[in-house]
Amino acid sequence: MKNIKFVVATKETKKSFLEKKPFGLFLEKTNLLNSTYVIENNTEPLTKVYNKFLTEEFKSNCVIFIHDDVLIDDLFALEKIQLAFEKYDIIGLAGTKSCNINSEMCAWHLMSESSNYVGEVAHYAKDRKVWTTVFGPSDSRALLLDGLFIGVNVEKAIETGLKWDENFSFHHYDISFCLRANNLKIKAGVFPLRAVHYGLGDSMLTEEWEKSNEKFKTLYATS
Repeated sequence: MKNIKFVVATKETKKSFLEKKPFGLFLEKTNLLNSTYVIENNTEPLTKVYNKFLTEEFKSNCVIFIHDDVLIDDLFALEKIQLAFEKYDIIGLAGTKSCNINSEMCAWHLMSESSNYVGEVAHYAKDRKVWTTVFGPSDSRALLLDGLFIGVNVEKAIETGLKWDENFSFHHYDISFCLRANNLKIKAGVFPLRAVHYGLGDSMLTEEWEKSNEKFKTLYATS
């Protein structure tokens, strides 16, 4: 059985993260803070931060890369994560089983028919209501995973040479990673875990996302 470690990169100080951010609040209420690497005041691209954990030092671990605005709301989180890693070497909460690599807008939910969506995630609205989006089966193989929560068997990543693509900083880092994993024949999938995402999901409206989208198409789309 592998050790489970969490990695979260936040722009906040560690103190502010633990007091204000959803994942920080989760850590404060559990005994998992000692199993978590909090990268505070972070200004580095996520890919560079995350690649530091796909190294020999962490070979005996399965590492969960998670956003600071995700609240895990599941009493059996660790047990479920351990069970998921018995099936898959990369795990997530939501994604899709297919990918049209030549899509104009390169986000996982726009690169696939909805019939191929898998997993589920709860979302938080400003009126303090929480609702759950059920994309599809929640114990399923997946090709692309949403980057809000991606777990990796580090030993498998080292064995195959899998790394996060440092051409990307925040946008498209998740789908490029999953495509690389698929090319290396690494098994990925979603599993059922109660988690609430407090993000608004509006990053696709930014100029930064549009530039990243063009870069992704240049590097990954087929001619």
